[in-house]
Amino acid sequence: MKIQQLLYRSWEFLKHYTFAGNEHGLHSPFVFGLYKRIIQNHGVPSYEDIDHYYYELLEDNHMITNENPGAGTTHHAVDLKIKQLAGGSIKNLPWRQLICRLLHERDPKVVIELGTSFGVTTAYIAQTLPDAIIYTFEANPSLIRYAKELWKELGIKNIVMVEGDIDTTLENVLLQLPQIDAAYMDANHRFEPTIRYASTLLDRMSDTCLLIVDDIYWSSEMTQAWEKLCKRNDIDVSIDLWQIGLLYRREGQVKESFKLKY
Repeated sequence: MKIQQLLYRSWEFLKHYTFAGNEHGLHSPFVFGLYKRIIQNHGVPSYEDIDHYYYELLEDNHMITNENPGAGTTHHAVDLKIKQLAGGSIKNLPWRQLICRLLHERDPKVVIELGTSFGVTTAYIAQTLPDAIIYTFEANPSLIRYAKELWKELGIKNIVMVEGDIDTTLENVLLQLPQIDAAYMDANHRFEPTIRYASTLLDRMSDTCLLIVDDIYWSSEMTQAWEKLCKRNDIDVSIDLWQIGLLYRREGQVKESFKLKY
């Protein structure tokens, strides 16, 4: 991570936790309930087998080819240690638990995940939503192999891996699916692709959907993308949780934005 980017993130982190609120002063019944029941419900879900695999990755000194690295990847070397790539590309436990709780609250039948990485968060989502189908998109062949091996070992069968560049695969897959209610974006962390992927998803999402955007303070470019998405006319509620941003559609909801602690 470049010094300039590190300074930006540190400054934004400081601002967020200085000015972000909690349940006190939340006048929106929907957001108050979401914050108390879902966001602050730490520790669930918990899957020891997936966590064990995650911690093994963080200690793995074997080399891996980092093909097609996105802007959200901390390391851009062609070959690097697995623990380096895993440490920079997998959401740590409290955040992947939160993502699962937020998705579960929507009770979706189809979930879209952009950016599979090693498949750890994907496995968490699939275990949390056994009746849903998870379509996950990844361009890195090395990561695809690791993810598939993990899911096979765990016996997870409700994940569909979409291999290849999201620029060419996303729209084609969405055209074959029914309307979707939930999606999680953790792919190319640049302004233009983020806006384009989000727009493509939102065009196919329901009137009560949730779109989770990862790493909204990864860079000033990502923050600008987040702010632009919040201003969309078809987004009713936006919630900034620092690591992730939540975009909701809710019929009859007054447009509101929140910055909350987690």
